[in-house]
Amino acid sequence: MKKSYELHPHVFLSDWVNPNLNLVKGKGFYQWDADGNQYIDSCSGAMNASLGYGREDMAEVLKKQALELGYLTRFTSVPSILDECSKVLADFTGMDRFFLTSGGSEAVEMAARIAKAYWVHKGKPTKNKIMSRWLSYHGNTFLTACFGGNIARRSDMSAYAIDEGHIAPPTCYHCPFEKRPESCDFECANELEYELINRGPDNYAGFLFEPIGGTTTAGMTPPEGYFKRIKEICDKYELLVITDDVLAGYGRTGKPLSTDWFGIQPDIVAIAKCMSGGYFPVGAAAVNERVSDLFKEVGYYYAGFTWAGNPMACAVTIETTRIMERENMLENINTQGDYMREELIKMRDRHPLIGDVRGKGLLTGVELVKDHETRTCLPNEQMALAKLMKAGFDNGVILSAASGKMKRGIEGDAFILTPYYGITREETDLLLEKLDTIITQTEKQLDFN
Repeated sequence: MKKSYELHPHVFLSDWVNPNLNLVKGKGFYQWDADGNQYIDSCSGAMNASLGYGREDMAEVLKKQALELGYLTRFTSVPSILDECSKVLADFTGMDRFFLTSGGSEAVEMAARIAKAYWVHKGKPTKNKIMSRWLSYHGNTFLTACFGGNIARRSDMSAYAIDEGHIAPPTCYHCPFEKRPESCDFECANELEYELINRGPDNYAGFLFEPIGGTTTAGMTPPEGYFKRIKEICDKYELLVITDDVLAGYGRTGKPLSTDWFGIQPDIVAIAKCMSGGYFPVGAAAVNERVSDLFKEVGYYYAGFTWAGNPMACAVTIETTRIMERENMLENINTQGDYMREELIKMRDRHPLIGDVRGKGLLTGVELVKDHETRTCLPNEQMALAKLMKAGFDNGVILSAASGKMKRGIEGDAFILTPYYGITREETDLLLEKLDTIITQTEKQLDFN
C-alpha cells in the first residue's frame, strides 16, 4: 500500500504515512468516498458540520452574498451585515460585542490579546500572562498551542514552547487528587489559587479553560460548584474569566454557550466551529460589557485579520442561527443527546470496554477501560483507539478519537460523539446499533472475555 505522502505529493500532511479516507460527497448524516462507500459521520467533520451536509439553503446564502459583496475589509468599512451578524450573535449568546475571526485558533488568540490589552489600559501592564489547564486544547497557532495542556500535541515544540502556567483539570473519572465525589473539596479548582500565589497574581491577565471538554478530554464535565470556586478565585486576584467554547459552544451542548449550564458568564469567550454549521470558516472573540466599556473609553484596538468580519462569514453565521431557531435544534440536541448517553450507559452493562459516559447535548465522551470497578486504563501498547477507529471504518462509521490521555496525561483512551444537530431518533438508533457492533469487534481484538 502506498504511503500517504505518495498519494498526496503536494500536500503538507498531518499523517505522512497512513492513508486516510478519500471522501468526495456528503448529505445530511452521511458521507461517501470515491468508491461509493457510505459512512455515518458521528463527529460532524471536526465537530463543526453541525447542520449536516449538502443543505441547499446554505448554498443559496453563499451564492447570494458572493454575488452581492463577497469581500470587504473591516479596515475600510464596517458593513451593515457585520452589524447584523453581531446583533444575531449577541441575541443568541448573551455576550456584548464580537471580534470575528476565521476560526477557533484565531478566536482564542484574539481573546488572549484582548485580555492582555484590557489590563494595559487599566494601568496594570504586568498582568500579561494567561493561566490554563493541563489536558486542554486551545488551537494550533503557536500561542494557542502553548496555552494547550496536551503535551503530546505540542511535542515538536518542546524546545521553544512558552509555558505561562497550567493547573489540573477536573477529570473526575480519573481524579488527579484520587478523590471521589463524596470527598471532593475542589482541589483542582483550588490549585488555581496556589499557582497564582506562587507565580504572582499581578502577572496574570486571565484564566483560560474549556467549560466542557472537547478534543482532548472528551466531554469532561466538572462537578457542581467547580465554576463557582473558579470565579471566586478569579475575582479575588483580578483575573478575567476566558472560556474556550470553540467546540462546546454555539449549541453543541444544547445551550448557546456551554457556560449556560453552570450559570456563569465569561468576561471573554472564544467561539467558532458550529457558528457556520460547517459551511464557511468563521470564529469570534466575544466580550461582556465589563470589557467593552473599557475599550469605549480607550477608543481603539489595533488588531485585525484580512478575513475578519468578511460578509460571506457574516451571511453564513446569520443563516446558521436562523436555521437553528427555525428547526428547533437546541431542543433536538438535548433530546437526542440525553437519549444517546442513556443508551450508551445501558450498553456499558454488556460491554466491559466502556467506562465513563459523559457530556452534554450532542457532545458525548466515551472512555475505554480494562476494568469497570477499578477504572483501570488499557495499556497504551494495545492501541485500543486505533483498533476502534479501524472497526468503525469497517462498519461504515467515522469516529473521532480524543487526542488526550485521560489519566494524568499518560494513559486512558476515549472517543467523542458529536453528530449534526438535526440527527433523528432513527439515525441515533442506527449509530448506536453500529457502535454496539464496533465495540464488540474491538473487545475481541483486545482479548476481552
